[in-house]
Amino acid sequence: MGRGLIVRLAVLLTAAMFPLGAIALWQTQRIADNAESLAMAAVLAETERAATAERKLLRRALGAAQGLSVSMIDLRRDLPACNALLRRFVESQDTFVFAGFIDTSGMMECASNGRVVDFRDHASFKRAMERQRPLFEVNRRGVATGQSVVIVSNPVRDETGVLLGFVSLSVPHSLTNNLAQRDVVGDGEYLTVNADGVVLSATVELDEAEALLPADLDAETLPMLSGRTFLGTGNDGQTRLFAVGTMIEDDVVVLGSHPANRVAGIANHPAVWLSMAFSVLMWMAGLLVAFLGMHRLVIRHLDKMRMAMRRFTAGERNLPETELEDPPTEIAALRESFNKMAEVITRAEAQREEDLTIKTVLLREVHHRVKNNLQLIASIMNMHGRTAQSPESRRLLTQLQRRVRGLATVHQTLSASAQMTYVNSRELFESLLRELGPTMPVGGQSVAVSSDIATVRMNADQAVTLSMLAAEALTNAVKHVGVPPGGRPEIRVELKLRAENRVHLLIENSRGESDIDVDEDFPSSGLGHRLMDAFVSQLDGRQETVETERSYIYKMNFSLGDVDGDDPSGWRTAPPAPKRVVPAE
Repeated sequence: MGRGLIVRLAVLLTAAMFPLGAIALWQTQRIADNAESLAMAAVLAETERAATAERKLLRRALGAAQGLSVSMIDLRRDLPACNALLRRFVESQDTFVFAGFIDTSGMMECASNGRVVDFRDHASFKRAMERQRPLFEVNRRGVATGQSVVIVSNPVRDETGVLLGFVSLSVPHSLTNNLAQRDVVGDGEYLTVNADGVVLSATVELDEAEALLPADLDAETLPMLSGRTFLGTGNDGQTRLFAVGTMIEDDVVVLGSHPANRVAGIANHPAVWLSMAFSVLMWMAGLLVAFLGMHRLVIRHLDKMRMAMRRFTAGERNLPETELEDPPTEIAALRESFNKMAEVITRAEAQREEDLTIKTVLLREVHHRVKNNLQLIASIMNMHGRTAQSPESRRLLTQLQRRVRGLATVHQTLSASAQMTYVNSRELFESLLRELGPTMPVGGQSVAVSSDIATVRMNADQAVTLSMLAAEALTNAVKHVGVPPGGRPEIRVELKLRAENRVHLLIENSRGESDIDVDEDFPSSGLGHRLMDAFVSQLDGRQETVETERSYIYKMNFSLGDVDGDDPSGWRTAPPAPKRVVPAE
């Protein structure tokens, strides 16, 4: 037990912390310091509480201005409707006495009172144009209302972000002052100040409020001091305790100005400095002892273990067993456990690699042979088709050959994939386009084939069904492609993975003149449509067709199933392949 880590740490920490008992004589001073901090926090809390009602009022005004800004995008040109909207807004509540819209030229032609006012030379309009963001100002005699108001302005921008003007709301000063006085607590005075250092409202007359601001501090920096409490000299020459709280982020703060005697001025008492110096010395001594002990007993051993683990994690498997110099019992047991774990993992990884190699070779061979067999069957069908006597027989053999080639494409994709537990949709569709794409010109023009295929990992079951469905749809597109007026024959294929793991397939072909006689060369039995319906049902998907004058569009979507070997991050797709256009040869 004497060599145990707990025993050794207990002895070392006891030796390190013992000197701290000597500082018990100075605990009274610590309590005094805490009391001062609590008093400062209480002043800040009082200041925040005093501004509760006015904060709600200003935020309500800003929210209303932002809401009206959306309406002004469309109504600013319809002055009667614009005036009516703002008039109804002001009349529907008792918070605001005026609402207006000022365009970027400085003209206010839309207002709740119906008056037209020119603000081009007004200082507030110039500031608004410079900043182009929400603005809070005060006007002792409002241009539109004639009374003392707090003005809240919000920029109006169109859908492209171009500035169209400003919505301006006026809140009477009588309302803001009443709110401040009703919520006042403590023995201080409270002011709301904007980002320019201008007092918006106060618990005293605005003419007297300037005297309560800090004299040695630029008022424009007040928003950066939000949440701070500090002693300073006011403009009236008196030492005061100031507390700054947030009203509107980066725009308006509440400033509490209190007598300096709210906190005990004991920060410079000699006992405080002595207590702090002694505590620092004791802390440094204890830290030094604790560090040396921890390094000797724990850290040096853990560093060596960490380096061994890091090298093992990086893939080094031929490491010698980790040896430690005089480790504690617990760390020695940890070292033995690590050495045994490394040995077991190394053997298991070697066996797994061997098993995986065998499985990969066998699985690749299975897919390769299935693909070869299917291609052989397709070739036999092709030979029979050439010797078939009736067009109906040749057509049936051609259709069967195409479907077998579609199945072979899936197995070819699986055999060529590094991970054979899933099918790469991009490779699958590229193979289908090569196998089933148009080879003959239409109307004397080559058929342009464009594709935009996302790389989606699909299990083999869904890939087989999707390839059969895509082969049927692509064959229909090749069969019915035509030359649109003034254009060229085109086929477009898209595959996307969208919300909720829904795979969306789109195959579109142009319509128009064609030199392919569908009725004679491709008589329809309806089997293709029934097969497509069956494939969509098997995928539990939804399909639709859209016909326009220039194109025929087939759409289908289904939910992507689970793929063996999916990583826990839920990765499904790689970056989409660039769109490409391939003219038929």
